[in-house]
Amino acid sequence: MAKLWSVFVVTVLVTCSEGRTVDGGRNDAEILKVQHPLAGGIMKLPLIKAEHENDLPLGLNDIQGGLMDKGDNDVAEVVTTAVTTTTQHTPTVPEHNDIASLDHVVENTPDEVTEEHRMEDDNFDEDIFQNEGDLVVIMRRMYEALTRRLNVLKSRVTSVEQTAGDVFARLTVLDCADLLARGKKESTVYTFHMDHNGKRPVTVFCDMETDGGGWTVIQRRLQHAHATDFNRGWYDYKMGFGNASSDYWIGLENIYILTNTRHYEMRIDLTDFEGESAYAQYDRFHIENEAQGYRLHISGYSGTAGDALGNEGKPDNFTADGMMFTTHDEDHDTSHEINCAKYWKIGGWWFNRCSWANLNGPYKESGDGIGINWHMWRNKEYLRSSSIMIRPARNL
Repeated sequence: MAKLWSVFVVTVLVTCSEGRTVDGGRNDAEILKVQHPLAGGIMKLPLIKAEHENDLPLGLNDIQGGLMDKGDNDVAEVVTTAVTTTTQHTPTVPEHNDIASLDHVVENTPDEVTEEHRMEDDNFDEDIFQNEGDLVVIMRRMYEALTRRLNVLKSRVTSVEQTAGDVFARLTVLDCADLLARGKKESTVYTFHMDHNGKRPVTVFCDMETDGGGWTVIQRRLQHAHATDFNRGWYDYKMGFGNASSDYWIGLENIYILTNTRHYEMRIDLTDFEGESAYAQYDRFHIENEAQGYRLHISGYSGTAGDALGNEGKPDNFTADGMMFTTHDEDHDTSHEINCAKYWKIGGWWFNRCSWANLNGPYKESGDGIGINWHMWRNKEYLRSSSIMIRPARNL
């Protein structure tokens, strides 16, 4: 420690000699430069002016004399006193700047430190690019997730729309004429929901071509190898049977619901085995409920097949108009001797004392007799096909 202070004092002595003459005199300089042994720079201390020259023991001779008379401890005391005296008049320097200025620090920064900072900057840039890449991935995944969610919502909306359409159809579409009005122009099989104290699906064939279309087929007989058996009981005729794409009967209860909702007209199309066709059309058609035996009411005949149901307004024992429906297990005809359906095994129909027509008779391809008959056109000859169709009346 004593050696360190000796170096410091010698440095001070040498430096001070730049500001004082050898004999203790002063030149024009008024700055005391102190070289600290641990610093690379020079600390400039302002000189203290005294009233008498002898009050300043800073001449070279004075300091040398003082050093000769004092030991190391005294030297330390002298230097401490000098530094304390001068620093009282020195401006405060920030702690981090007590050795050199900021420019000096930057200029003397080791190259490896600068290189380290550059590498850190490069790593920072790489992190930014990597983070940008991660952000792109995240955004893409968010987009894909949102797209999937949107597709799910679209499918649900489509499902809701379809369900709403089905509900609307159940409430408003009653027959094939309603479908035609909504743009359904294909003659094919459709399903409606009939109101049986609650909706019940009913499948029918719609004729969208004949005489403007919109016809709901309530009975159909076609030529094919496996004809449907129409010799059935009351329940089957009430509820319906068969296949709407071939032979079928829609059911008396369904006919009642339809014809008591609107005013309907009816058309019957017939074809014989010679390929000839005829039709019978009625401006008014409806039936009563089950308690009334599904009694038939028709009027306003026109066509080419003859009025086998109303006998052109001339009631007789074979007229169907006004008759209740009869099956082999429910006898409502007017014959006192027989049950027409059971005796002749000709299925269900609006029999009087039997009838001028029966389109639900057994299917036979040749001969004549009891079968599918329309006496006003082909007498007792068997017919190859028939269909009974209804639609809302045009002539009210």
